[in-house]
Amino acid sequence: MTLRVLHGAMLSLLPLAAGAQRFSVTDSSVRQGRFSAVALSRDTIVSSYPRAAREVRFRFSINGLENEFPGGTEHTIWLRPVKGRLVTRVYAFGDEREPPPPTPEQSSSSEDGPAQLTFRVDARGVLKAIRTKGTYVPNLGAAVTHIDHLYVLGDPAPLTWDYGALKPGSPLELRDADGDGIYEGTVRMPTQYTRPATRDGRGIWARSMDVSMFPQLTSSQKIQDATYLLSLEELRQLVRPDGALSAGAKWEGVWTRDISLSTILSLAIVASDAVKRSLMAKVDSSGRIIQDTGTGGSWPVSSDRMVWALAAWELFAVTGDRDWLRRAYDITRRSAEADLHAVRDERTGLFNGESSFMDWREQSYPRWMQPADIYQSQNLGTNAVHYAAYRTLADMARLLGEPAARWDSIASGVQLGMTQQLWNADAGWFAQYRYGRASSAWSPRSDALGEALAAIYGSASPEQRRTLMTHAPVVAAGVPTFWPSIAGERFYHNGTIWPFVTAYWTWAAAEGHNTTAVQRGLDDATRSAALFLTNKENMVASTGHYEGTALNSDRQLWSVAGTLAGTYRLLFGMRFEPKLLAFRPMVPLSYSGTRTLSGLHYRDATLTITVTGFGDSVRTATLDGHAIARAEVPASLTGEHRIELVMNGRRSKTSVHEVESRFAPATPHASLVGGTLRWDAVPSATRYSVLRNGQRFSSVTANSVRVATRDGLDEYQVLAINRVGDESFLSEPVRLLPPDAEQFVRPVGGDSSGALTITRTTNTRVTLPLTVARDGEYAIDVRYANGNGPVNTEDKVGVRTLLVDADTAGVIVLPQRGVQRWSEFGWSNTLRVRLSAGTHTLVLAFTPLDENMNGRVNTAVLDRVRVTRVASPIRNNR
Repeated sequence: MTLRVLHGAMLSLLPLAAGAQRFSVTDSSVRQGRFSAVALSRDTIVSSYPRAAREVRFRFSINGLENEFPGGTEHTIWLRPVKGRLVTRVYAFGDEREPPPPTPEQSSSSEDGPAQLTFRVDARGVLKAIRTKGTYVPNLGAAVTHIDHLYVLGDPAPLTWDYGALKPGSPLELRDADGDGIYEGTVRMPTQYTRPATRDGRGIWARSMDVSMFPQLTSSQKIQDATYLLSLEELRQLVRPDGALSAGAKWEGVWTRDISLSTILSLAIVASDAVKRSLMAKVDSSGRIIQDTGTGGSWPVSSDRMVWALAAWELFAVTGDRDWLRRAYDITRRSAEADLHAVRDERTGLFNGESSFMDWREQSYPRWMQPADIYQSQNLGTNAVHYAAYRTLADMARLLGEPAARWDSIASGVQLGMTQQLWNADAGWFAQYRYGRASSAWSPRSDALGEALAAIYGSASPEQRRTLMTHAPVVAAGVPTFWPSIAGERFYHNGTIWPFVTAYWTWAAAEGHNTTAVQRGLDDATRSAALFLTNKENMVASTGHYEGTALNSDRQLWSVAGTLAGTYRLLFGMRFEPKLLAFRPMVPLSYSGTRTLSGLHYRDATLTITVTGFGDSVRTATLDGHAIARAEVPASLTGEHRIELVMNGRRSKTSVHEVESRFAPATPHASLVGGTLRWDAVPSATRYSVLRNGQRFSSVTANSVRVATRDGLDEYQVLAINRVGDESFLSEPVRLLPPDAEQFVRPVGGDSSGALTITRTTNTRVTLPLTVARDGEYAIDVRYANGNGPVNTEDKVGVRTLLVDADTAGVIVLPQRGVQRWSEFGWSNTLRVRLSAGTHTLVLAFTPLDENMNGRVNTAVLDRVRVTRVASPIRNNR
């Protein structure tokens, strides 16, 4: 990064990735190659960047059936016509692969008016399979023996996702007019852009809503003032008729993690009533925090709902509302009790559950992982949330006169587990997560949100925090969600930058006194908001462009909150505590000057705060003209007051770790052939590591290694390593064991096939008699079916407590495996227990703590229980 002074105004110049242009941020503009955004005033920005266009999402259908992709997977284009027409590329039916994401230079048309949109799909592969094999087997649904009709469906109108609307002769039918196997069809669709255009074709944002009820920012940097006001206006637009906050222009609902992470960033400060209403919308009838619908049927596969507690605490710290504190404590405590039962791993001190916010399975996990595997993983971001939540519970308890030691002890256990199980000292950051089955190892990728939350909330030690900010990877366009990316997967969580994650990362950089990183974060946020003229949900990491991601929303709530956090949390450094408001601003040299925030309502006071100069801490502070020893004010302050802060002018010698936006090698596929573990060669791999029970076992350049049976279960996995040292995900575990190490137990009372249906009210205690011949450690898992919903959403996961000789051994989780797929069986998570030789009684019990988020349906079909003696010794290793 370089800094230059032009005519007295600070200019920061930052490189973008290959294929994109460097960008600069000045007092009144952002410039990137041939594009620019200029603040004509605090209320108006004009941008020559391609205007955010309407997304068209679609799939194809043979004979009116759902057979190209399952829900959640679709093709995406942006409606940018030229002379009123847009013709798609030719899509191969059933092929998920997308072309490289466009650069802004490749999507610069912003033509208004209706468009004739022509869809094209290549069905030659389908026709060839029918001709040579008699059938074509699609990605889902029944085999296809003929093509009578081929349709397109999707959104927006006139497209629809209703398969019932696909009728012969309808506008959604595509035709093969020349018999070449490529079907085409055209629909008329109006263009729609986020912002209108000026006469010269530039996009324009001109404030149209009253935002005077919010704190007002005035500075010498018009571009900062304007993006601040743009964000306040978008915040007002996100208020629903019921007073709660929607998650974005495309997301009308209230999501637990979205509203919570947004609240923490900034919304508690400026929208406390809407925040309270939104948080209470995420509490169920039993008084527990709602985990949004998600992988395998939601909680406990996903378990980051405790971020709600951090938002509730932030709201209390801002408002001082003791009634709210009591309510929030009770809700959080009830939720914590369920999590301690179903999610906590006593062995590691960590909590199981999907990666916080990255809840699109293959976007951040290897494809072999089933929802049960994802439940069993232990993720950095999720555990950073749990650490902070239990510290918060302890703080709440102390203020309410309740016992706090238990909550502090749990938090300390999480912190120790994060250091022992996830801290990657060689890389200088925490590993992404631990994963596996009977054994586990870590994924060494970085996780930007997890690293940031660990730094902000203190699960990272001060030394770890400083190391993080100088070692965690930053690509040229910003902070990637995780790094390196997954090759061949779409860009959503994978290969992208999310502005709210950048906001947390920048806040963490301030806590680590890294001025260079703070400037990077502020510049990145200013660039995207000003050029895009909205707070986009995400952008592609390799281009810095919002087009090319699988889904993207305007005025995304947490992106709005992130832009506002740049003012509140960084340039003014606000930190709210139960008894005071502290100011710890960090102002990079390029943001030097005088800025004033007026009309800030804090408890019973109204504050006007002025920050002057630059530096990494405050040199002098005054309250109403009188010097104060610390830059803070008590919560008891009333009336109108003026606070003036002068920065220390220090330019810290700090750095960031800039890396290429690149992809790790593909995940190997391993299998056991006799006594040899084999795998296919992975492109770009120069060597392979073989793991046995989570430990490095062998390093080879060949595609095989000899293995031998030992006294119990060994699990082998392979990872590929490229020439720069990037590692793939581990392959799916391969089991190797002697015949006497494994046995299967059928549930008592099963049907003729041995299977038994369990619900909330029937078969609530299933007994499984067991005899083992040897003392040892055993892995227990359950073969089951759950057809109550799809893999990717809803809330009907099965949950049962496993008792071994009347002692609780843990929780068995039975996630959804597909709608009505009751004959499709798979394995649950694995629990490990120590058994002595002899007879034992296993019981799968439904208890009140096993209630899922649905509260009515908690059903599965049990086939058998597998009990496997593991080889000794078996240890987790990084």
